[in-house]
Amino acid sequence: MRSYSSSNRRRPASHAVPLLAALAICGVFAGSAEAAASPALAAPVDLHADGALAATRGSPLVVLFSLPECQYCAVVRRNYLAPLTRTPREADRLVVRELELTSTTPLAGFHGERTSGSLLAARYGLAVAPSVVMLDRDGKLLTAPLLGGDVAGMYGAYLDRALDEARAKLEGAASLRSIDPKP
Repeated sequence: MRSYSSSNRRRPASHAVPLLAALAICGVFAGSAEAAASPALAAPVDLHADGALAATRGSPLVVLFSLPECQYCAVVRRNYLAPLTRTPREADRLVVRELELTSTTPLAGFHGERTSGSLLAARYGLAVAPSVVMLDRDGKLLTAPLLGGDVAGMYGAYLDRALDEARAKLEGAASLRSIDPKP
């Protein structure tokens, strides 16, 4: 280790690069901690009620399957899903819920059955966090799940396309019911 006398307090320029790298790494970790600490979306208690609410708004029920301290989950939650729950008009807000991918905490399912995050993840074939699904009022998938985080900067486009596809399927189903009502 090289020591410096009081008369030579300036460090050589070669020490600036490791110092800047260390500061940058600290900034990355601080950002990661902030992302992991972002507040969760509302957890479902009764998926039947959530599905019915989404249906009255003409939208799919959007469910984020996440894991604790998942940086990618935090980005999807904070940057893409949470804003959809804060639109000015309540009728335009999407119903978005968040479940832990491995949770065994019981909740009411789409048909009154008891279920959990892990059971629903298995039902939809999900093993990756984050995963986002678009569901109809009965819990049926309307689109392929969005798997993984925003690593290429295209997540917003993928989410918009999935929402458009889900809404189109819901509108198609609604128009079929109006043409051929069941007795």
